Amino acid sequence: METLASLGAISPGKPRSRQIYESIRARIDSGELRPGAKLPTELQLMQHFAVSRTTVSRALRDLELQGLIRRRRGSGTYVRELTSATEHLDLAFFVPWVETGSGLPHVEGLIHQRLADLASRRQSTLLLKCLADGSSLAERALHAARSLAELRIDGVFYYPAELPGDQMQLNRKVVDLLVAAGIRVVLIDRDILSFPGRSEFTRIGYDNRRGGVMLTEHLIQMGCQRIAFVGIPEVSTAVADRLAGYYEAHRMRGLDVDRQLVHMVDEVDITREFCETLIRRVKPDAIICKMDRFAALIGRHLMAMEIRVGQDIKLAGFDDDPIAELLPVPLTTIRLPVQSFAQAAYEAMLDNVTGTDTNPRQIVIDAELIVRGSTDPDAIEHSGIADTPTANRVEWAERIEGKAS
Repeated sequence: METLASLGAISPGKPRSRQIYESIRARIDSGELRPGAKLPTELQLMQHFAVSRTTVSRALRDLELQGLIRRRRGSGTYVRELTSATEHLDLAFFVPWVETGSGLPHVEGLIHQRLADLASRRQSTLLLKCLADGSSLAERALHAARSLAELRIDGVFYYPAELPGDQMQLNRKVVDLLVAAGIRVVLIDRDILSFPGRSEFTRIGYDNRRGGVMLTEHLIQMGCQRIAFVGIPEVSTAVADRLAGYYEAHRMRGLDVDRQLVHMVDEVDITREFCETLIRRVKPDAIICKMDRFAALIGRHLMAMEIRVGQDIKLAGFDDDPIAELLPVPLTTIRLPVQSFAQAAYEAMLDNVTGTDTNPRQIVIDAELIVRGSTDPDAIEHSGIADTPTANRVEWAERIEGKAS
């Protein structure tokens, strides 16, 4: 079969179900497999890739969860078709914790860009909604939600704010206001409830727990025994999952975690004094940060303290922010695939708006470990960075300082 031949083969270096998923997904994204096209049967895929039915079923399940295929009982599996009802939608990407589009962090900005591209291709519009004017965060967020209601938006991709526990109710108030106006809501990355609570809305999230496991497991394999975790004190589904993965990786190795190794601080608290105290009292041999931005700030202070990142101490983060690869010692990180994330979010919104599927779902997008010099001595040697010169340390400090301002 021509379709089978175009799918190619799989290699032993990556989970087989993931390779099958990516192979089919790539051909859907490229248009090679067009809407309505019938896929090979599970048996044909099993024989082509020389894998079990469970492996094929897992790949097809992931494609179906992201709205890319339809599995019709007694008929087969088809690339999902878009109906005319999905066109000309007025949608919004609502981020209630930044003031302008230029203030969007790296991953959030990429998600917005990708959603806008998808909307444009389907004759729809995507409005970026940030904070409105007002004296308090609550007033500004609620004002922005009311303005979306007045615009009669069809659907909102809502990116919940990370807030202290006693303020988390704000996200619920914002979403309730949107729903009362007849607006469909899909949650981006985080839930509006604290873990282990689950709201009644579909949420598109990254597999942050697995990311936490992969990052911690990598550091353990590199010989680290005291791995610190630096997160934030606010309620965050993503951070909670990353921390859970950190604990899980230790448990899988039969290792205990010293409670002193886990720190929840705001960005403004990541000072040289904080880093000096962390190193002196806790004596970590590695540090995992909730995002690359935190890791860059910590790395700046470590280098000013004449501590060699990647050798004296290993450092890693999340997001694969551009700064991660450009630092004097490139940063090991967890890459979050934005394209598949945005695609899943958009398809979930279409299903919700058109009534195809209004059942709440938790759609999880896999993450990828990117190993660089900040954790791998071989990577440092390969890049030629054995010890960062003072001039580079100053340049890095100035770069981070500039971003902070």
